[in-house]
Amino acid sequence: MADKKPKDQQAQDVNDTQSAPQPADELAQLREILFGQTNRAFRADLSALESRVNDSFAKLNTHLDDQFNDIRKLIDQQISELSNQLASANDNHSNVQEQLQNTTDKLQSELEIAETAAKSDNDALEAHVVKELESLDNLFSKRHQELLEKLQQVTSELSESKTDRKTLANLLSTMATNLATDS
Repeated sequence: MADKKPKDQQAQDVNDTQSAPQPADELAQLREILFGQTNRAFRADLSALESRVNDSFAKLNTHLDDQFNDIRKLIDQQISELSNQLASANDNHSNVQEQLQNTTDKLQSELEIAETAAKSDNDALEAHVVKELESLDNLFSKRHQELLEKLQQVTSELSESKTDRKTLANLLSTMATNLATDS
């Protein structure tokens, strides 16, 4: 029964065991005494630095997002302007091409009309020239016939009257003059 201790002493032993510092706890307490304040200050500084870095990163990210959005808006605006300019240039090109096609069609139509008119005028002129040539040919044939008849008449008068050579020469000279003036 020697093992039996009074209850108070057993409780005291348990308390002593619990209150007796363990070697690991003692090292932690020693560290706390030596480096505790510095460690807490270092951790506070580290936490403040981490907070500032996080704030700086957040601000930088926000700034980069804003710049990226501004650049995207500028690019979209410039693309829109270039698209509008391209559409305008295409419209102008289409208008010019349409005007050229209309002008070409109009000129081709006018050329066909002028060609038809020229052919008609040419045919009329040719008919007129043919008519004039026939008229001149008829007139020439008529005059030739008249001259031949007159020559025949003069020849027969000469044969009948036996006119001298001087009169015949005058007569032929007059006839030659008349022929020259009639032509």
